[in-house]
Amino acid sequence: MKLEEGAWFVRSNGGQGSYPVTRQGWLTVLGFLAGVGISAGVAMLLANTGPGWMWIAVFAVGMAISALAFILIARKRTDYSITVNELIARRKAGK
Repeated sequence: MKLEEGAWFVRSNGGQGSYPVTRQGWLTVLGFLAGVGISAGVAMLLANTGPGWMWIAVFAVGMAISALAFILIARKRTDYSITVNELIARRKAGK
């Protein structure tokens, strides 16, 4: 089963999202999760040392940057012609 050139994701079964199907796709998901974790860690440090509002702002900005990066990469690298269930069925059938 060949995906579109450069595709790391396929359309999710609901049709609105992207599902990682390659190593690069899963690394993109891991990068998003790392961004969230780093944002949370920095926010926790600031919660103990900085002004009360600062940790909320740092966490919100970090989450927004991580989410935006993930969305932009996923949209660019998604093969919208096939869903994840269709891909799995084709792989099982050996096509």
